[in-house]
Amino acid sequence: MSKMTQDQIDQALKAGIIDAAQAKDMAAKNMAAKLDVIVPKPEQAALIGDEENMRFVRSFSDVFIATGIGLLSMGLYASVGIFGGGVGYLVGAGFLWLMCEYFGRKKRAHLPTLLLALAYLLFVHKGLSNLFDFGSLSAVVPAVVTILAMLLFYWRFKLPFSVALIALSLVILVFALLGGTIATGILLLLSGLALFATALSYDARDTGRLTRFADNAFWLHFTAAPLIIHGVAVLVLTPEIIKIWGMIPMVQLGRADAIFLLIMIGVLALVGLAINRRALLVSSLGYAGFAIGFLIKDTGLNLSSVLALTLLLLGGGIVFLGVGWHGARKALLKVLPTSGFMAKIFPPTP
Repeated sequence: MSKMTQDQIDQALKAGIIDAAQAKDMAAKNMAAKLDVIVPKPEQAALIGDEENMRFVRSFSDVFIATGIGLLSMGLYASVGIFGGGVGYLVGAGFLWLMCEYFGRKKRAHLPTLLLALAYLLFVHKGLSNLFDFGSLSAVVPAVVTILAMLLFYWRFKLPFSVALIALSLVILVFALLGGTIATGILLLLSGLALFATALSYDARDTGRLTRFADNAFWLHFTAAPLIIHGVAVLVLTPEIIKIWGMIPMVQLGRADAIFLLIMIGVLALVGLAINRRALLVSSLGYAGFAIGFLIKDTGLNLSSVLALTLLLLGGGIVFLGVGWHGARKALLKVLPTSGFMAKIFPPTP
C-alpha cells in the first residue's frame, strides 16, 4: 500500500478508505523513497508534531551547490552589466535555463534550482528592459514576457517555488502598470495581501500539509510577509537616511517607528501561529532585527554591543517560539473559530 502514488493516496483519503494519519505516513514514505532518507517512526514524529516539511533540501550537498550558484549568478549579472548588458542578459538567461535542466530535471536538486530560477527571472526581465525600447509600454512588455517565461519554467519543471516566482512576476507587472499613479506602499501592501490570500486558499485545500498545495502555500507565505511589512513601513514609518563612517548610506528609525515595526511583526507572528505557518515569520526576521537594533541603540551602547544584544534577543525569541510553537497554538486556538470552514484556515494542532 505504501507504493501507491500521491494521486492514489489522495483519492483513497477522499473516499474514506484511509484516514489522514495513514495518508500522511504513506506520503512521507513515498517522499523518503524518492529522496533516499530515513522516515521517523510514528512515535518519533509525534514528539515533533505537525511540521512544515522541507522538501527542497535533501542534504548539505544541495546547500553547498546552491551557495556556488548564488555566487556564480551574482558574478554573471555583474559581468554582463560591465560589458553593456542588453543581449548578454538574455544569453545569461539561456545559460541559466540549461543549468536548470541539469539540476532541476536530472539531479532533482530543488534548492539550487530555486536560486537558478530566481536568477533566470531577473536576467529575462533585465535583458528585455535593456535591449528593447517599447515606448509607452517600456515597463509593461518586459513584465508580461517575464510572466510568460516563469509560466514556461513552471510547465517544464513543475516545482512548487515556481508559483512564488510567477507571483513575483505579477507584482512586477502591477508596478509597471500602476507605479507612479498609486503609492508604492499601497501597491506593496495590496500585492502582499493578495499573495497571502492565495496562500490561504492553498492551505485550505490541504490542511494536512501532504500535497503540492501545501508547498505552493509555503512559498507564497514566504513571499507575502516582506511585501506586507515593507508596504506598511513605507506608508507609516518616517525613516531618516544617515551615512555610516560618512560613506555608507543607511536607513535609521526613531524609537516610535521601531516599536511600531515590532508590533506589526508581532501581529504577523500571531497570524502565522494561528494558521500554523512559520514561513511568515522567517521572511520577516530581518525587519525584526532591524527594529530591535534601533531600540537598543537608544541606550547609548556602542555598535558591537548593539549588534550582540540584537542577535541575542532575536535568536532567543526564535528559539523560545520554536520550542513552544504547538503549546502556543493550542492556547491561541481556544479563542479562534475552529469549526466548519474556519477549521481549514486554523487547522488543529496535534
